[in-house]
Amino acid sequence: MHAIRKRGISRTISFLVALCMLTSLIPISFAGAAETGTRSVLIFPVLDESESGKTGIGYKATASLQMAVDAQAEFAASRFSPHSALVIRAVSEGRLRQVDVEAGETASASLALFIGSVLGMDYVVISSVQSFDIEEEPRQVKIILSGQAYEVKGNVDEATGEVVEEPTVYRAFGVSGSSQARAHYTGSDSPLIAEALRDAAYKAARTLAGIPVEYQPPAKGKSKAWRWLLYALAVTVLIIAVNNSTSSDAPAGVAEQAKPVTNLYLTELQTNIRLTWNPPTGTTLTRLKYQIWRSVDGGGFSLLSDNVGPAETQYTDTSTLSGRHIYQYRVRVMYTNSQTSQYTHSGSLAFTRT
Repeated sequence: MHAIRKRGISRTISFLVALCMLTSLIPISFAGAAETGTRSVLIFPVLDESESGKTGIGYKATASLQMAVDAQAEFAASRFSPHSALVIRAVSEGRLRQVDVEAGETASASLALFIGSVLGMDYVVISSVQSFDIEEEPRQVKIILSGQAYEVKGNVDEATGEVVEEPTVYRAFGVSGSSQARAHYTGSDSPLIAEALRDAAYKAARTLAGIPVEYQPPAKGKSKAWRWLLYALAVTVLIIAVNNSTSSDAPAGVAEQAKPVTNLYLTELQTNIRLTWNPPTGTTLTRLKYQIWRSVDGGGFSLLSDNVGPAETQYTDTSTLSGRHIYQYRVRVMYTNSQTSQYTHSGSLAFTRT
């Protein structure tokens, strides 16, 4: 036994096992420890300031950024669009001017915050593509995406609706994105551009969520701190495993109970589209409301309604556009404990409004 104890690796294993045995006796609950309510984020069109000459860079960057931010658990992101149901409704009710909507395509921080406040958003994001470069061999696209997120509540007076003179930045990002390097590539640059934009958008979204984008390990031979980092990581994993296996009477994970709606169907009316669904089952959580999102002609999803009551099983889209368009919808459930379900997507519907 003395010989074994003198070996470093054996000491480490013994330490970890002993620590896990002790911690298994302590009731630890990780479920919901870091859970927060979902916060709405309005993504304004990404400006292409790279002078690349490539068409559609800003539009593609906007779509990538919206999807990347929306993929973060704490955010529900939508793109600003003059055709958004929320925008159309705000204009019809006089809360937004048409001139503000038109200027929103290239919004300043103040205008973005004003629009975000009118639409009931928690954050607004304005950004731009700063540089765009294509390396010939191997073929690779590299871009730089930068921008800022502003918290609406802290920058807009709730009583007057006025934006402060110098808005405070919540978080800023300046990230690089690149496609994989492809030797002897002769195909279109479009997939490479999309790949680089997704890479940059992913990094930007993690920055906005407060998550480190990259980790650089310390130089070898100068410190043994990395060993203790590994030990701590191993301890954490083992603690979770032990507690999950020993706490048989623990309640099921909250995230697993946040069930989505089922059987989402679309019905054509004379000038509108009706959505119907079955409420979620198999959960003990209490529903707070439903969120309805819409995509038009294959574009990104925009928030259509944020306040459909928990007892409702249908919603009528009264803001369909004139002419023939392809619509798709998605619905998710907001629960009273701030959890949200996954989206349930409808099929696509080609609908003509005369």
